[in-house]
Amino acid sequence: MNKQEILNYLTEKKRITAPVAAAEDRAGKARLNYEKSVKKWRVGIVILLILTVAYIWFCFTGDLGLFYIDRNGMPQAGGIGGLLLFGGLSALLLYIKINRYVKPADSEWTAARNMLRQARTNPEYQNGARDFPAKFYNYYDISRLWNIISEGRAASLIEAYNLLETQQFQQDQMAIQEDIRRLNREIAAASKVNAAASVITAYKTSKRK
Repeated sequence: MNKQEILNYLTEKKRITAPVAAAEDRAGKARLNYEKSVKKWRVGIVILLILTVAYIWFCFTGDLGLFYIDRNGMPQAGGIGGLLLFGGLSALLLYIKINRYVKPADSEWTAARNMLRQARTNPEYQNGARDFPAKFYNYYDISRLWNIISEGRAASLIEAYNLLETQQFQQDQMAIQEDIRRLNREIAAASKVNAAASVITAYKTSKRK
């Protein structure tokens, strides 16, 4: 194939894989939104539940009061009062969270996954993969191959495949190096914390002597 024929061939592959790319993008965003909804208000709800359990214990120890004013004029909650207050707030937040955020996000994610499944099982998409390398059969890699050919960096598909594979290998290596640098920073930070803790421990030990 000449340059124009290769570009036309890749353009057709882009057209075929575009619906899958769009469905993957939607599914990815829906998943992140669902995970975000699950984590929403998590800390606050946990604190309220802990307080609820604490007031349940107060009830078992005999504190069955509702609400009262202490000697300093501050409102306080008795066992039953705290249970009603914090238990009610926990239940209210959970209800709002589940019905307003989690359920809609879950429905959207389910719909997005179904759309992605339909796009991947489309006969045209599956047939298009038969004469194309599986590892490059996606909209983004095909677009990069199109650019490589269009810019004259490769004269054939084989050359374009090899060049793209080299670029991806280099990107993977850069990502690995960044992971190593991040791990080294975490180790260095942990070492400083441990060193500081050791100094404090040694100081306290020497004081006791």
